[in-house]
Amino acid sequence: MEAIVLWQHKWGLTFHIPWYLFLGGLAGGTMTIAALADLLAGTRERYRYLARVSAYLTVPIIVVGGLSLTFHLGKPERGFGFPLFFTNYQSWMTIGGWILGAFAPLSIAYAAAWYFNLGRPIRRAMAVVGVPLGVLMSLYTGFLLSAAWVVPGDRWYVPLWDNRYLPVLFVLSGLSTGLAACGLGALVSGRLPWLFTDDRMVEETWAVAKIASLADVATILAEGAWVYLFFASLAVGTLGQQMAFKLVARGDLSPWFWWGFVATGLAAPLLASAVETIFERIFHARPGWILYAKFILVLVGGLVLRYIVVWGGDLKAPLIFPPSMWPVPGIGGPPIPGPGG
Repeated sequence: MEAIVLWQHKWGLTFHIPWYLFLGGLAGGTMTIAALADLLAGTRERYRYLARVSAYLTVPIIVVGGLSLTFHLGKPERGFGFPLFFTNYQSWMTIGGWILGAFAPLSIAYAAAWYFNLGRPIRRAMAVVGVPLGVLMSLYTGFLLSAAWVVPGDRWYVPLWDNRYLPVLFVLSGLSTGLAACGLGALVSGRLPWLFTDDRMVEETWAVAKIASLADVATILAEGAWVYLFFASLAVGTLGQQMAFKLVARGDLSPWFWWGFVATGLAAPLLASAVETIFERIFHARPGWILYAKFILVLVGGLVLRYIVVWGGDLKAPLIFPPSMWPVPGIGGPPIPGPGG
């Protein structure tokens, strides 16, 4: 059997979708981190400061991400009024619209609760809702892609958008980039003390960044392990999945995958953490520039991952046809001359 490969340059030609997938997952990660840190803080002030930084970051991230998705639509006004225009309730675009519609107001209210120092019971009530909603925000961005079938039930139409691995990968990446954003925000906030209502926050910014950095090490390792399982599955899967694996791991997207994501987003941040630990424990120094570099590398790697996934989605599962037999005389080509010519 021969394969005819279909390519459809649609989402891969726009920057809106990769950026929305990145910012949506990032916002879900920062909200999850803020809510978890708030719920687990107790009397530990550092966790409270981590929750506050994360809550503040979530608002501009989700606003920019939501606008990126809205203006990708042919009629942006339908994005703002999605309950009226989205009628396919089985679609992940519609489900995602409802998730985003609940997530954005909650993130704004939660950040306001921190800024105006509302009582902890109010914040904890929001945090209880914020944890699952933050995870859903990151998770649905993966389902949004993996549900893109040409025929309902044809799960392998886009081989790279495997719904067994992609949603979880986006959750792990959202948590990793969320921790990086929180750590970077903590470091920057140390130079902008007017953002906070107490001076102790400025003193604790390094400790908050260290918490985010250590947690991110575990998340990066989990993300790397999941990527390995994902691509190991592609390598031995259907013909379309094998072609997707070769495209990303060995083909045109391989430089982006190995250098843009694996090296920049996974390996280099782990190396930076090791170097920072050596400096702190052996030389008793606090090389802030290393943590700055680590957090930026994680964010860049997370964005490149979304571009790779979207670009790789232009490869559709191959169509299988019987081999062309026309060159064989008497089968597909001209008839074989008889004895009489």
